[in-house]
Amino acid sequence: MTTTVDPAALPEGVYSDGTYLWRAKPGATSTFGESVAARELFIDLHADEFWNPWRMEEQAAELERAERIMREWERAEPGFRRKTKRQLDAEMVRWDREFERKRAKREQQRQDNLKRYDPEREQARLALLEHQCALAYGTEELAKMRSGEAFPAMDANRRAHRVTELETAVAGHQSAIDQLAPVVGDPEDVVDANGYLPHDRRRSTLFHYRERRIAEVRQMRDELPKLQAQIKATEDRQERSKLKARHDVMRWRLDKLLAVPRLEAEDMCADCPTPANKHGYVTPPFDGPCPAWPAWNARMKEARAMRARMAEANRARKAIPAPPKPEPLAVMPSGLPIAQIVQRLQELQQQYPDAEVRRGRANRWELWPASGNE
Repeated sequence: MTTTVDPAALPEGVYSDGTYLWRAKPGATSTFGESVAARELFIDLHADEFWNPWRMEEQAAELERAERIMREWERAEPGFRRKTKRQLDAEMVRWDREFERKRAKREQQRQDNLKRYDPEREQARLALLEHQCALAYGTEELAKMRSGEAFPAMDANRRAHRVTELETAVAGHQSAIDQLAPVVGDPEDVVDANGYLPHDRRRSTLFHYRERRIAEVRQMRDELPKLQAQIKATEDRQERSKLKARHDVMRWRLDKLLAVPRLEAEDMCADCPTPANKHGYVTPPFDGPCPAWPAWNARMKEARAMRARMAEANRARKAIPAPPKPEPLAVMPSGLPIAQIVQRLQELQQQYPDAEVRRGRANRWELWPASGNE
């Protein structure tokens, strides 16, 4: 209901905010302007809670004051009556029934979609999206290379060679798109193995992205003050430099996440929890290709397999026991009587005729195999 009355025609003490009429309750201390501002803040904070819930914590005192002001005002339309508990309960029951009706309808649609699931068409859709993204990137890069905007100091022969490479790549992506498009048809009508369409999955990827963003923001907001305290308390310049670099990267990442406006399901990739406009082949500004795209997925699998092979090779190398540390044939401590030393040397000469004497730790004499025999 929208109130369209002349403010001058309102009874004394009744105010219009353009939608509803209001009057102050007995004992109210706030002005009408303050009550309007309080309602705006209340609505804004609750509307933004889904995307930026920390605002409710940061502005808790302001919200409490707004709620106190709001309780000082009441609706003033003639004949206005608040809904009774019975009416509110009946309304909740109607909402529950409507929700269940929509849920049952979606489930029936999912079951119907499962009957037309085609794994080849599903993979073709992903390949089509990948080639379309690669084509857009290659076309843009080719235009910049031809005009000289990209790498203006590049040698002319190298530029011509690069232009030829890009032309070949662009033609290949266009050819693939021409072959895949008839197979895929409408990409938004391609069913996955669970019976969901892309627009169904975007609702899920939005919530996954939201939860991940909120968790990451909360973690960094908690860690940044601790890092700042560590930087101030550290006297070692090298350690302080490392902490500052970590702080700056975290601050950049936090600012980037906070700057993300509230997204809707249609803004998301249907195949991973990433905004659709963040998929691309240059980072930044993009986060990278979608991990579900076939060619990129194959590259990531190979990279993971390579890392696994390297890790296994490292474990195998560590499992080989290290060669024993060379030890002297015999040791003669310092401080012995000369007669005892001579006698001991004669005995050792008989036992190791080709050995040589070397100075060891703590002024000891050590008997080692002759050089070349070790």
